[in-house]
Amino acid sequence: YLDPRTTAEDQQNMVRETLGNLMTPVLPPFYRIFMSGIVPNNIGTPWGGKQIGPWFYAPFLTSFVTPTFFRFLVGPSYVNRRKDGQLGGLVVEKCKFLQESGCKGMCLHICKMPAQQFFKDELGLPLTVKPNFVTQECQWSFGEEPLPPAEDPDFPKGCLVGCESRKLVQDKKADLCSV
Repeated sequence: YLDPRTTAEDQQNMVRETLGNLMTPVLPPFYRIFMSGIVPNNIGTPWGGKQIGPWFYAPFLTSFVTPTFFRFLVGPSYVNRRKDGQLGGLVVEKCKFLQESGCKGMCLHICKMPAQQFFKDELGLPLTVKPNFVTQECQWSFGEEPLPPAEDPDFPKGCLVGCESRKLVQDKKADLCSV
């Protein structure tokens, strides 16, 4: 997705669709009901379609099962606490994606933003993804509202030193590293 005609939104939509496909058609509805507390529309009650959660256990259980199912995608991870001290944190030890790409823009637009959007929009649970571009660790905090991109300090201008993607697109005047 280094084509300069591809927008950040196009990239994020592709990743959200991929995440949805990885979860199969069965898991998202189950998750929305039993973790996020979203009442299905088709049950004929005034609660239909409303969210009465997420349930108190959703962030912790999500962080507990995520290492098993997403290891192939991001690498080894372990459960920890979010910055507010609550259960529901996850640390990706060395993000495979960031290690391989070496690109901050790809990390932000093909992982952080789509993952946050997918969990909130499709599963009903907010998620904050906070990459550390120096150590290549990444803190995932389930149940924590992310900052808007314009206020998020993970979106500084410029590329990482040695970013190979920058070299590939510099002739095309594409800016992968901005919001």
